[in-house]
Amino acid sequence: MVVASVGRCSAHRIEHGIALPEASSSTTVDGYVVNVSGDLKAGMDSALTMTFAKAGKPVTDLQPYLDTYAHLTAFHQGDQAFAHLHPETKVHADHGGPTLLFHANLPRSGNWRLFLQFQTEGRLHTGEITVHVT
Repeated sequence: MVVASVGRCSAHRIEHGIALPEASSSTTVDGYVVNVSGDLKAGMDSALTMTFAKAGKPVTDLQPYLDTYAHLTAFHQGDQAFAHLHPETKVHADHGGPTLLFHANLPRSGNWRLFLQFQTEGRLHTGEITVHVT
């Protein structure tokens, strides 16, 4: 996990229970749109799918970063619960995407702030999104 990617403001909001941005099904970072889908249930294995697009076209050039196509770090609002996830997709050179499947087992219900890191064209991108776990 790259701690510097979690901004001081975001970390403060999470730890102290200050309202996070509302749960959403997509986020945009550096021109990439990441759609998030899945029915997350606390304490249960849940599939979480992320689909990447840019300029309306599927992204198929995700590059390995630290041996995987993406890193997902999740922080629970109001306490110090966290999870670090990698996609199930195996790395096959520099052509990952457009869809990555994660298996999440988040221990608590409520809002979780996700920090997603992925790499294209040698550049690391970090996006943020809030999801709700029932």
